[in-house]
Amino acid sequence: MPKIKAFSALRPKPELAQLVSSKSWDSNHNHISEAIMANYEHSYLHVVKPHLNFTDPERIPEKHYPFARQKFLDMKKLGVLVHDPSPCLYIYQVTDLRLGITYSGITGLASVDDYLEGRIKVHEHTLSKKEAALVKHVEYVKAVGEPVLLTFEGGAWYDEFVKRIEQEAPLFSFTGDELVKTEVWPIRDTGDIADIMAHMAELKAFYIADGHHRSAGAVRYCQKRREENPAYSGDEAYNYFLAYFIPTDKLKIFEFNRLVKKLAPLNANSFMDAIKERFHVKEIGHSMLQVKKKNHLFGMYMDHTWYGLDLKNEPQGNVLETLDVSILEKLVLKDILNIQDSKSDERLSFVDGTKGISRLQELVDIGEFEVAFSLFPTKIEEVIEVADQNLVMPPKSTWFEPKLRTGLLIYELE
Repeated sequence: MPKIKAFSALRPKPELAQLVSSKSWDSNHNHISEAIMANYEHSYLHVVKPHLNFTDPERIPEKHYPFARQKFLDMKKLGVLVHDPSPCLYIYQVTDLRLGITYSGITGLASVDDYLEGRIKVHEHTLSKKEAALVKHVEYVKAVGEPVLLTFEGGAWYDEFVKRIEQEAPLFSFTGDELVKTEVWPIRDTGDIADIMAHMAELKAFYIADGHHRSAGAVRYCQKRREENPAYSGDEAYNYFLAYFIPTDKLKIFEFNRLVKKLAPLNANSFMDAIKERFHVKEIGHSMLQVKKKNHLFGMYMDHTWYGLDLKNEPQGNVLETLDVSILEKLVLKDILNIQDSKSDERLSFVDGTKGISRLQELVDIGEFEVAFSLFPTKIEEVIEVADQNLVMPPKSTWFEPKLRTGLLIYELE
């Protein structure tokens, strides 16, 4: 059954951990990444976002990635990054001090063969272009510093183990600017590692929560290396990828809310008429949305007013067709607004649920969008059922927490 493997992580010295590692900012926040990189020459962002050190309008792997590799080697040579002396698993705990939520998982290695043979299950499509870019980066840098989130059914054994390990002093313990506390405990004892491996081997499968492109990229890289080395043994580093194994009850799923720039060719009245054909509509007013959150009940904000939309007819079909994101996608985005491709239509934008619905209201009130929709979060049981049935969820269906730092525990491939 599925494997978890210990490894000797390359990691920052404890006193440098907060400076070297970083939240993995997306391209919409390049200004934040650039500021961090300008302030600290050994930020791991220099490795994962080397193009930000240049003025080129696009990424040029042949130019930017050798720079990333050299930064990486310099950090090793200077002792900024050091190897653990023996293979470990790592308890990695993240606490959001604002929300009072603690996430706890184990960092280790996942098997490419488990992915290829269906013991690591997916619920999203990936873009081959993005996979290729990740492969190219690994080919140059020969290391990965951001894990794939894999979830599994935990249990009492996991809770008891973590409680025991937490009694020891952590290797890393620091609080970032966003009031997120990060703590890491190495698991060095071979007996403890064997126990964890045994528990994991009893599972049917792991499920990708976050990191579909990272895992698919790792698999493509492995397949390429296997083609170059037909006599591979299976023990080579490229047969595994960096992963964060977190029990289903230790992560949290937030919704991905939708915003639409323009209703045209519809106007507000014709749009509302079409909505009323499909939903019972309750006007709530300008105050924050106050409707009981449940499946098939949506919030809609338009013209300074919140509405509750309660689906008139219970949806029929498989688990995918009855998800809130699928219902909104079909009945509203496609059938009413003619948004046929949520990935590429420029009228549609997404805001994750960690921002709160006040962010939706703000964006509509300032005129950037005409209408916003809030959804009920997808349940982890629904994600697992979709994956088990080999189905694919609509784009931006889930926002998983925790979001881990890049460059804290690094897996070298050579």
